[in-house]
Amino acid sequence: MPENNKIYQWSKRDKLLYFISLIPFLAAFAGAAYLLTTVSIYLTIIFLSLYIMINLFQAGCCIGCPYRGKYCPAFIGVYLGNVLSAILYKKRNFEPGFHKINVALGEIFCIITLLFPMYWLLLMDWGYLVSYIILITIHVILFLPLMCPKCSYNDICPGGKAARKLCKNLWNNRKDI
Repeated sequence: MPENNKIYQWSKRDKLLYFISLIPFLAAFAGAAYLLTTVSIYLTIIFLSLYIMINLFQAGCCIGCPYRGKYCPAFIGVYLGNVLSAILYKKRNFEPGFHKINVALGEIFCIITLLFPMYWLLLMDWGYLVSYIILITIHVILFLPLMCPKCSYNDICPGGKAARKLCKNLWNNRKDI
């Protein structure tokens, strides 16, 4: 639950910044999916299936989140987790053990998903791999300091916890909501 018991209301400016931070991720993800299709449609199906798995595990992490089923600036575009949580776990309450399992599996699938296309991108052209890595990095650099410090679930969300570790200076200097 939010540490300060206040739920941050996302502004239009926040939503615009989220969209801007999401552009590099969408370009990397869509570009990788397209390029994988040129090698084999099965690679793209696996890539998309891994992404869906992240969302399913994230849905378990979203139980207890004040944004569940509403607007949520989700890290690496895992917006479906928020929506799926409201559907799959409609009547379920937050349970630390269930949350911990979903966090671990979500993080594992996130890493696998991000790493999955790299081998084939490198085989096609090293420039594709470099572009993919740069785009994902830009998304992370934009997203973590812009979105996570404001979020009312950042003390328990996997992305929020990562942002707290990586962006300590921003956290200490932020204006409370």
